[in-house]
Formats: sequence, structure tokens, C-alpha cells
Amino acid sequence: MSKLLLFYFTFCAVLINAQTISGTIRNKEMKPVTYASIGISDSKTGAFSDLQGSFRLELPENKDAKIVFSASGYLDKVLTQEELLMDPNVIMEYKTTQIEPVSIRAKAMKQKTIGQTSKPFLTFSRMFDQNLPTVEQGSIFQIFPNTKLRAFHFYIIPSSRFREITLKLNIYDVKNNQPHQSLLEENIIFKTSETGWQSIDLSSYRLMFRNLDKIVITMQLIDYESLSDNDFVFGISAKKTFSKDLLFRYQSQGRWESFDGTFISYIDISYDRGGKREQSSEPEKPQDLDDRTSQLVSYYNHKEKAAKTEFGRSKKGQFVDLKDAKIYYETYGEGEPLVLLHGNNGSISDFYRQIPFFSKYYKVIAIDTRGHGKSTDLSQEEFTYGKFAEDLYSIIQHLKLEKVNIVGWSDGGNTALTFNLKHPEMVNKLVTIGANLDPSGVNDELIQIFKQQVIDNTGNIKLIRLMLNHPEIKPKDLAAIANPVLVIAGSKDVIKPDHTRIIHSSIINSQLLIIPDTTHYVPFEKPEILNEAILRFLQK
Repeated sequence: MSKLLLFYFTFCAVLINAQTISGTIRNKEMKPVTYASIGISDSKTGAFSDLQGSFRLELPENKDAKIVFSASGYLDKVLTQEELLMDPNVIMEYKTTQIEPVSIRAKAMKQKTIGQTSKPFLTFSRMFDQNLPTVEQGSIFQIFPNTKLRAFHFYIIPSSRFREITLKLNIYDVKNNQPHQSLLEENIIFKTSETGWQSIDLSSYRLMFRNLDKIVITMQLIDYESLSDNDFVFGISAKKTFSKDLLFRYQSQGRWESFDGTFISYIDISYDRGGKREQSSEPEKPQDLDDRTSQLVSYYNHKEKAAKTEFGRSKKGQFVDLKDAKIYYETYGEGEPLVLLHGNNGSISDFYRQIPFFSKYYKVIAIDTRGHGKSTDLSQEEFTYGKFAEDLYSIIQHLKLEKVNIVGWSDGGNTALTFNLKHPEMVNKLVTIGANLDPSGVNDELIQIFKQQVIDNTGNIKLIRLMLNHPEIKPKDLAAIANPVLVIAGSKDVIKPDHTRIIHSSIINSQLLIIPDTTHYVPFEKPEILNEAILRFLQK
């Protein structure tokens, strides 16, 4: 009865408060979903969530109208007004992305600029209203069958007046000459305090489009700071054209409107036209994608397969309460304990090709690292591998184990090395896959991407800073490890080859295995070779 009364008074308060409702948008890990769009069909009303995932929405007069929550990388959430009033705290589920196999042949990708690269004499302005932050405006761009988007440029009218603006960039495919579906898996946020030409570097977002002849790029004004002595003004230059490439809508579920014209904007791309090639006496060989794109394709394909397994969501899974976190783990098989530690932004399911194999020989203990998978993190501290090693120690103590074997992949390998140094008496044998001693061991281009993500506040910043600042293991420290260690890396790993060899040479009782034709995702790409090699090492 008390719950019913509480809901009744909450319901009445919402109705009295000018038909508005406040709430939060979070994912399954209870982390805020930032800059999510909230829209209502056939309405001009919409809203955004802020950096804390909080939102405030004016409710429609039509009680039957559907309220749609959309965010990059998540499935749309559709709620009725009654459902939202009952619980204004919205939980969104991750979207599973299917990526088709990519085969680009023969020639290297060419580079090209598409769009209006200079400001013509006759232009007009498309203005943005600070009171309508959900308004979305953009243009259509013609592209090639295989296109990688590298940068977007646009022109802010010089008469604009602001201290700083924050824009959200959106990219869609095209159907019936209008935006159709979002092509983004994460937010692209851009801040500026200048007018004139603006450039957004998109190289770190790995935007590779296949079998599309058009895309739409739009912008939304999501935040601003006014000048103290001027009213806020912000507009983007456009020019008249015969084609209706200038697009506008009030909010994420509103109807798109088309106008004659296009924004003064252009894109930098790499491309391959596709189609037939000239015959050659040499057999045609597929050309590798760049390392990041190749790894991304492999990663998502395996992530999709892993999500369909029981691993990481077993009914037999358990938690260890550490006060500032709850660490989730699953146990499979019987025998000598073998601990599996996944990588950054991963989960137990990443070992979907290893758990069935090793559980035939060992008691496999697969762990979701703090702040990953089902494990929570309530601390306010930055992540460190030392902290992850402390969590591992607590789990081993909880399970009353004296000695364990450990297989650590990527960040899991860094945690495993840190744990081995702190608790050598508890480690029987150790396997690292794609581990590093410090950030200098990671591909320089990837480190720059991480730094830019921190600047742009995209991705899980806490996890990104972990890779930028840690680990801090010195080669001379590794000389203290006396137990057997197998050091593994892929031949095309993002961990520098010299760095992997330093780890091997610094540990006296270690073996080195470089697996050919593999990237950082060896457990995904060559599971049979990897599993057999680890098994031989453990049983020797």
C-alpha cells in the first residue's frame, strides 16, 4: 500500500509540474548513457540526456504517443507515457553489430575530398536555436562502394556569438533520399570556441562504409556557453543548389524535411571503387585492411558469437563482495585451478573458445574484471592493475585456493604479471597474451587515438586512462619471477614486438610464442593453436 501511495503522489506531482518528467538513462552496468536522444513521433518535442545520463522531458498531450530513447551503440527503447511515469529511470541494452566479411583487392585505397571546400560569395545561414537543442541539420554526401571517412569540415558563420559550443555529429545511410539508420556505434562530440572553418578528425572512429553510395552527416547543438555581453548566436553557412540535400528535423523521431541547398562542408575519405580489376599475369591477392579496421572486424564477429553462448551469464555464476565492488566469476570443470583474465573492455564471454577446451583438464575460474561484464565498481579511484591484482587475490582467498595457474589476455596479462610479482607463492604457472610493461609498449598510433578519446570525452574514460598511464612494470622487476611463464603475442599485435621480447628475456624461466598471421585477438583468431600451446606448457 505504501508503494501504491508513493506512486500516486509521484504521478500527481508530475502532472502538476507542467507535464514534465525527469529521469536517468543508464546501461546494464548502471553507467550513464550520455547524449541519448529522446523523441516522440509526429512531435516537435524532444530532449537529450546529459553527461550524467539525466534528462528532463515535456510530456506529449497525446497519452498514447510512444516515447523513443535512442543512443549510439544501443538498441532503441520504446516506452509509453504510463510506463515512463511508473519508472523514469530507463535502462538501455547494447546493440549487437553484425559486420560482413570485408575483402578489398589489388590497389591501395585512394584519398579524396568530397563536398564544398571553399566558401562561395553568395551563401545563406542555417541557424541553431539554443532553446531547441534536439534540432538536427545536415547534408547528403555521395561516396564510393568502399569508403573510409577520415574527417568532416564545416563553416560557422562569422557573425556567430558564443564563448563555446558543443556539437553532436550524426551519420546515417540514405533511403528515399532521406536519412535512414544511424551508422555510429559511439558518440562523436565536438567543441569549439571559434568561427569560420572547423575540422573534426574522424580517423579514430574507424568509419568504414561498404556498399553505400550516399551518407548523411548532421549536427546538433547539445550545449553552449554565451558571451557575457552578447546574446547567443550560432549558424552554419549553406548555399543554394537544385538538389534537396539540405535536411532538417526537430528531434530524433521527427519527420525529416528537405530543402534546396547544401551546407558549406566537405569530407576527407579513403576509398576503393570496387568492381572488376584489370587482368594481370600475377595472381590477385587480397589487400589487408589497416590493422585497426582488421582487428575491429574480427573483434565484432567474435563478440557476436560469444554473446550467444552461456559464458558470462551462467546461472551458476557467483559474486564476491569487496565492499567497493562486486566481482563476478564462473567456474567450469574439475582439477587444478586455472584462472582466466580477459582484456580491457572485455568480459568472461571473450574466452568462449577457451573455456570448453580447458574445462576438460582443469577447474576453470573465469572472472569479470572490476567494472567489466557483471562486475561492479563503486570506487571513485582510477583503475590500476595493482587494484585488479588485489581483487584477484581476494577471489583466490574466497575460494580457499593455495596455488593457481593464470592465463591473462591483454589487460588480463598485465594484471597477471602484477599479481605474480606481489604473490609469487600463489602462482604455479603463468601465461600472458599480448601483455605490456608500460604504455610505451603499445602501438604509437593507438596511443594517440586513446589520447584523443580522452580529449573528446568519448568511450569509457576510466578504462582509456588505465591504458594511457599503466602498467608501470620495469624489466628488472620481472627477474624476481621464478615460476614458469609462457609469453604469447600475435605477429600483427598492437603490442610492439621488441616489447614482447623484453618481457620474455627479463623472466628467466620463460618461453616465447609468436603466433603467425594474428593480431591482438589471438584467442579469437587462432583458438586451436593457442589452446594446444597453452595446454602443452601447463602439462609439461
